[in-house]
Amino acid sequence: MKFKYVLMTLCIVFLTAACTVSPTIRSSYNQSIDFNQYKTFGFFQPLDTDSRYESLTSQYLKQATVVEMTRRGFVLSKNKPDLLINFHRDIENKQHINEIPITGYGGYREYRGHVYYDSWVGYRTYIDNYQEGKLSIDIVDSRSNKVIWQGEAVERINEEHLNNLQTALQKTVSQMFTQFPIANQP
Repeated sequence: MKFKYVLMTLCIVFLTAACTVSPTIRSSYNQSIDFNQYKTFGFFQPLDTDSRYESLTSQYLKQATVVEMTRRGFVLSKNKPDLLINFHRDIENKQHINEIPITGYGGYREYRGHVYYDSWVGYRTYIDNYQEGKLSIDIVDSRSNKVIWQGEAVERINEEHLNNLQTALQKTVSQMFTQFPIANQP
């Protein structure tokens, strides 16, 4: 009986992990703007992902973004770029509560000359505490100081992400830029 509960718990854990393989990506942009008018890009100083110094997260995000922007024909510039890029991140503690129906079996019993099989139905509660991370990339027209494109990725943070932060951020930024209005150039 105990083995069933352990097996069911393991199945739930593996199914939950399998369902959260990639981040949820969303983006929006100003459709009245011709993105081909922009040639250069740079980064806000300081970035929202920094405080008093440039964090590793910011360094990895900049590297990944430079790769994606240059693939689309933009040039990194430190002197009055056409576009400025900023990053935002938020990590939130979350909790998912799930109730799984369980059945208990009591066996056979006799009552007034009739034999009955006794069983009962109940619920077992599973609580899943986790962290969810949200990463946003804002691309701003430096002349008008207005956002022209915004990408957002939301994903459950796991140990693999934390141990391979640079790889995880590169992958996420690459997935976000699949929704950018200008595709990769050959």
